[in-house]
Amino acid sequence: MRKFYLCVIAFFLLASNDVVAQDKVVINIRGISTYYDKKDLEGMTKGQLMPLYVERVKILFSIIQYFGVTKKSGVTFKDLGIPTSKENVKLLESEIENREGFLKNNEAFLNGILPYSDTRNIVEAILFYQEVLKLIYTMQVE
Repeated sequence: MRKFYLCVIAFFLLASNDVVAQDKVVINIRGISTYYDKKDLEGMTKGQLMPLYVERVKILFSIIQYFGVTKKSGVTFKDLGIPTSKENVKLLESEIENREGFLKNNEAFLNGILPYSDTRNIVEAILFYQEVLKLIYTMQVE
């Protein structure tokens, strides 16, 4: 009887894994908390600008690669018509893990070199990234 219960539990766990995979979000674009204008940014110290720069770079690196797949945020394999095979789910999980590692390493790199950058360059880059993020948001709404 104990084996029967274990088999039933295992079946439900395996079946629920496929359901979860169907709902696995492929892309989740989150916006930035605040958009700044040039005057606001020029009034900030480099120490205040660095986290803003890093945040915008992280968001852009996280979403640009998905433009060929979808313009919408929060879509799942099911929404895109992608089969939720074990192989596809494994590929997505691997991509998420690799992206998180890349973003973590990139953040460490940026935190190491940005203090040596010209503040004016950081301000211009933040303004540029904000404009790109606004365009992405506009694409999502259409």
